[in-house]
Formats: sequence, structure tokens, C-alpha cells
Amino acid sequence: MWTVVASVGIASVGMLAVACTGTPSPTDVRSSPGRTVTPQVPTTTPSPALGESWLRLSPQEGLRNATVKLDVACLDDLGAVRSPVLDVGALQPDPNGHQPWHLFGTATVRPDAPVGAFPVSATCGVRQLTATFTVVPHP
Repeated sequence: MWTVVASVGIASVGMLAVACTGTPSPTDVRSSPGRTVTPQVPTTTPSPALGESWLRLSPQEGLRNATVKLDVACLDDLGAVRSPVLDVGALQPDPNGHQPWHLFGTATVRPDAPVGAFPVSATCGVRQLTATFTVVPHP
């Protein structure tokens, strides 16, 4: 009688261990003894690597009078953003003071802008940041 009870008890513990182990999901964070695994938390705006800067436009093409969003990262002295077809407004940092090297702003496509691709540029220290904006014809 005791043999049967012991076998059932051991089998139950084994099934419980298998049920608890299961198949790990992609969000499981497992670590081995002596090694800690820290999950990566995605950020919306990564810090630029030393010397990395950018000038991004969104959208990169548009009609005359359209609004264009500017996204600029510069760890050095940033010069004015210039374009022959965009009227660029003032760039602003995060109002909470986070990431002072990352600036945002808007520009408006000039009403008399010719159709075609045009440079958009700014200096960041000794580097030249460039992007291209394309003025498209009215449909």
C-alpha cells in the first residue's frame, strides 16, 4: 500500500514540475545562477553615439504650403537649418529638459517653391547635416 502512495506522490510532483515549467514565452526573462539578465527596454529616441548627429524630415516630400516636421540631433553647436524651399521655424528642445541635444520644429513649404528635390542642411560643430525635401506638383 505504501509503495503505491509513494509512486503516485512522486508522479504528481513530477507532473506539477512539468506543468509549471511549460514553454517559455518571448517575454520570459530567464537567468542562470551567477548571471543576471536585464530585459532591454526600447526607447523612442536613442541617445546619439559620440559624434553621431542627424537631420530628419517628416514627410520627405510634399505640396507647396505643406508642413514638414524637423527632428535634429546635435551634440555640438547647431547652426541654422537652411533650405531653398522651406521656411524653417525655431527648433525647440523637450520642454521638460530631457535630451537637450535633441530638437524638434516645423517648416512650411514655400508657396512659390519649384517642383523638384532640394537640400536641407545645418551645421553641427564641424559636421554638415543634410537631408533632401522634394516638392511635388499639385495633383
